[in-house]
Amino acid sequence: MRLADSSSARASADAGADEVFFSYPRADRAAVLPLVEALRAAGVSVFLDESGIDEFEGITDTIRSALAGARLFVAYYSAVYPTRPACQWELLTAFRAATALGQASERILVVNPDPTPDHIQPVQLRDARYCTAGEPETVTRLVERVVERAAKSPGCLGDAIEARRPVWRPVEHVGSERFIGRVDEFWQLHHALHAFEYPATQDGASAGQAVVIGLGGVGKTLLVEQYARRFASYYPGGIYWFTSAASHAPEADGSEGVQVDVRAQFYQQVAAALALDTSGLDPVQVREAARRHLGEVGQPCLWIVDDVPGQLPAELVRELAAPHPLGRTVLTSRWRGYQLPVVDVDVLHADEAYHLLTTARVPAGPEEQTAARTLVQRLGSHALAVDLARGCLADQPGLTYAELLDQLADTKDGDAFQELVDDLFMQVPTDHTSDIAATFARSLQHLDEHALTLLRAAALLAPAPLPERLLSGISAELSQGDERAVQRADRRALSAAQRRSLIRQTGTEPPSWFVHALVSRTLTLQPEATTLRPTLRQAALTVAAYLMQSVYTPGKLDLADVIPHARTLVEELDTSESFNLLDSVARYGYESGQLASAAQDYRRLYDAYAARLGTDHPSSLMTRNNLANAYSEAGDVARAIPLLERNLADRVRLLGDGDLDTVSSRNSLAYAYQKAGKPNLAIPLFQRAVHGSVQLLGEVHPRTLASRNNLAGAHQAAGDLSKAISLHLQTLAQSVRALGEDHPVTLASRNNLASAYKAAGDLDQAIPLYQQTLPKLARALGEDHPNTLATRNNLASAYKAAGDLDQAIPLYQQTLTELVRALGEDHPNTLACRRNLAIAYKSAGDLAKAVPLYEQVLADHVRTLGRNDFRTDVARNNLAYIRQVAQGSPRHPHPPKI
Repeated sequence: MRLADSSSARASADAGADEVFFSYPRADRAAVLPLVEALRAAGVSVFLDESGIDEFEGITDTIRSALAGARLFVAYYSAVYPTRPACQWELLTAFRAATALGQASERILVVNPDPTPDHIQPVQLRDARYCTAGEPETVTRLVERVVERAAKSPGCLGDAIEARRPVWRPVEHVGSERFIGRVDEFWQLHHALHAFEYPATQDGASAGQAVVIGLGGVGKTLLVEQYARRFASYYPGGIYWFTSAASHAPEADGSEGVQVDVRAQFYQQVAAALALDTSGLDPVQVREAARRHLGEVGQPCLWIVDDVPGQLPAELVRELAAPHPLGRTVLTSRWRGYQLPVVDVDVLHADEAYHLLTTARVPAGPEEQTAARTLVQRLGSHALAVDLARGCLADQPGLTYAELLDQLADTKDGDAFQELVDDLFMQVPTDHTSDIAATFARSLQHLDEHALTLLRAAALLAPAPLPERLLSGISAELSQGDERAVQRADRRALSAAQRRSLIRQTGTEPPSWFVHALVSRTLTLQPEATTLRPTLRQAALTVAAYLMQSVYTPGKLDLADVIPHARTLVEELDTSESFNLLDSVARYGYESGQLASAAQDYRRLYDAYAARLGTDHPSSLMTRNNLANAYSEAGDVARAIPLLERNLADRVRLLGDGDLDTVSSRNSLAYAYQKAGKPNLAIPLFQRAVHGSVQLLGEVHPRTLASRNNLAGAHQAAGDLSKAISLHLQTLAQSVRALGEDHPVTLASRNNLASAYKAAGDLDQAIPLYQQTLPKLARALGEDHPNTLATRNNLASAYKAAGDLDQAIPLYQQTLTELVRALGEDHPNTLACRRNLAIAYKSAGDLAKAVPLYEQVLADHVRTLGRNDFRTDVARNNLAYIRQVAQGSPRHPHPPKI
């Protein structure tokens, strides 16, 4: 932002920029001209846009330049002024620049022609010192004040808002050109997001956060979209938009299943928006990667989570918020229980609703005006219902307002309509629900069959932005016709539905659409919906399963826009396609690091396969193995091991010892045993897995090498270091020869060999291997990858074992900082590194730093393991000992061992 003292601003002023920018709506031009002429007569140069920019026209470069070069901004703030987006943009520009200069009350003057200031926003401009039009001395006072303020305001406002728009992620929301009103809500939201910047109003618990609440269809999402577009200049770091589509049923609550869905979908969308490779990343790591991204951008951003279900726990709501202080967070929800600053979105003001309705056609005469007003009253000024009525009128030029009123009455027949009314009342509990339902039903009656088919297909999917590739695929699957002809029919159908406000485009790159949940419910409750549903759902399952196939290709996880709809389709498991799709959804969760979600999906799929096909069916066995692997990766070996033991026994019984699936099961079980600290059980299984892998895949297949590497690790865990080192040397040589020096398997093998040497006390071998491996891991996997951090911790431990604390301690400090950032405070690797650093400080004699770390280690163990775990007892005894050492009176020469 270039402000008043910038050379460019001075150059603009020197080039003849006007001192005053006069902002006004075209409707008030006659009242404005005498004020402008009086200022000019007093020698004040004034910029007045003679074209009078109307409702939705763009802002010209001339106006941008005039604003940047002006010293003062004068707004003719009539009741019409806040309804004109162009006026609001001009005011926003000036307000932001004046606020940055610390002179909002000095640089902006308001002329109020109305008797009260209630319509003026932001509230900072409601100042009694400002001029009130209609008073005899108004012109004189305005001229005096402008001259006085200009003398006190050197320099110009500056180019406060750049022409370049901020980046939207994952896609830009185009908003609605028919959006009207909500000026108070805009400024309430803006104040809530920025109030913490003013110490007197700061609320540390909810700084930079707000929740927008209201009934279904009342316009919460559109309000936030429009806020993001109008106030975009406040967020040069970007607009981030995520949709929580886990559940939108009116009775949905914060149950565990809903929480898992919300968390999984949110982090999948975050990863997709930031183009993160989430292989092996858990939610903490995804959030940390997002935090680093926002920090690297280094500018304020807007972080939006739309349609949040009710009754989520406070810790999950905190997870949904922007991960960096530069982010301002907006949630939208129908639930009023979240402890955040609230912006309450009610129905439209009657005049605003009337204006929205009549944008389709100006009422012809007093009777039509009365009918239009009655229609607005009957619909309770509900934004979506009024817009649907407008769509009916726009699509039928001969339809009058009175006729539409009569047709709504005719629509209210039959049990199906009453069911719709009852259903909508749960989401729009007003006295106008019956008329709103009639409007929804009536708005669908004049669509052709192709448009209705697309909307009915959308109604089966999640109430989230719908990627056009999914919608078009369903259409093609149903049509089985010429591809170009189907695409043309799709475009015509979507255009017709959009004209009637039944669907709206939410993004263009890639294209996506949105059908409101209330419209979807109307379609679902139509009498013919039950008959058509199986065919539509089968087509949707087929297309979604096809799109989700890419999840089985490493690195191909660009499916965040499809996942919410895939999840909705697999709420019922009734066909083979639904089973296959749920497997893809579970695999997506596993590959993207959402292990709790993956385990839940795999458990559900396994139970369904077992009930339908039996527990011995290959699909049941494969799914049980995947479920166990999800548990194992999440560290829950107590649940993983029994499943893997059963799976191995079943595969041996059904397939025999030599089958590749049996070998895979044996390796998975051995790995789980090793993670559980049972090397005596892991070793024989790894030996058999290595033998089987060699027989089936060869000596140097990556799976064979990985199994042999695991076998060496098990020998090391069992204390047989000679055998471990021999196997590690063999595996490393084969990995280098077959895969190359920088392959991840090779790097893991070299790290493990170094660890074996360190365990054997051969630090002259271990340290150079760690030093060689660490930079290659950082290049191949990244500085914050768990394997990189583990190797850095291992190198620090090797330095410490060699007595080189000057190198060990800084490396531990660096590693601990990065582990906390990348994996979180409670990750086992973080806890181990903090313990290692405490021991290193103790070894160096720096007890002032060691004691607080030992105290934190004990607190960590109590928090993560419980007070009675034996490891907590060890930490407690170690702390007691180090405190005695610090006091100079240890009762034991060494810490007591347990």
